[in-house]
Order: sequence, then structure tokens, then C-alpha cells
Amino acid sequence: MIFFLYNLPKKRRFYMNKEQFIDTLRRALYGKIDDYTLQDHIRYYEDYIRQEMGKGRTEQEVLQELGDPRLLARTIVETSSLKNPDTVYTVDEEGQNSYGTSEDRVKVHTFTGWKATLLMVVVVAAIILFVVAILGLAFYLLPIILVVGAVIWLFRWLTGSGRF
Repeated sequence: MIFFLYNLPKKRRFYMNKEQFIDTLRRALYGKIDDYTLQDHIRYYEDYIRQEMGKGRTEQEVLQELGDPRLLARTIVETSSLKNPDTVYTVDEEGQNSYGTSEDRVKVHTFTGWKATLLMVVVVAAIILFVVAILGLAFYLLPIILVVGAVIWLFRWLTGSGRF
């Protein structure tokens, strides 16, 4: 039996064979992508390992080249969500996978790249315009407010009806 050796410090090295690699990958993907996609990726890596070993490479060399199956799973999940960001995958209490469009569930919009930058610029510009409009209105009304305040204060002072 051939084992996989991670490039970790000597104290933390551990070995993994093909079955453990595939099992770790399957567990890391379970519930995060639909069953069909999960099986498709598992088949791909099983075939890839088999083909590379058929070329004369050892199981250890192939697995070392592939790296940590949990990191592979994270990459697969991220790229799967980019292909169809409106699809939501869930696992219920009985372990059954289900998926549906975001119309069936709460919509969450994720903006990345130039869309995120554009959205940020628009929001910041709107906030700046709002603050400028409020300050402009305050400066425009300030003389009127001061005159009205002075008249009220003078009226109260002359009539003696108010304390200041």
C-alpha cells in the first residue's frame, strides 16, 4: 500500500492513500454542492489518479501533486458557486441533499470585481451628495433662522415673558 506524504514539518507529517484522499474529498464536498456535481468531481479525481499511475507514476507522487483534498474541495465549491450563484444547496436532517433556485429562498446578491467597485463608488457619491445637500440647506437657512431667533429673543426680553 502506498501512502501520501504532506509537505509539513517532520512532527506533523501524515500519510494518505488514494482511498483516504477520495474519502476526504467527498466528505469536504458533501452538502456544499449537489450530488451530481460531487460524483462528477470524485469520478474525475479517481480517473486522473488511475491514468497518472498508468503512466508509471506512483500513487504518492500523484497525490502529492494534487495536494490537500480539503483545499481542492474549497476550490471546487468556490468555482461551482461562481458558475451558478443563484443555486442554493442544502442538506436536511436526514442527510438528503436538495437544491433550488434563489427564488425559492431568500435572495443574497454578491457583487465582485468591477460591479462591486461601481456599487461602492455610487453609494459613496450618494452619501456625499446627501451630506452636501443637507449642509447647503442649513447654510442657506442659517441667516433666516438667526434672524427669527433674534426677533423671538428680543420679543421675549422686551415683554419679560421668558428667561434666558
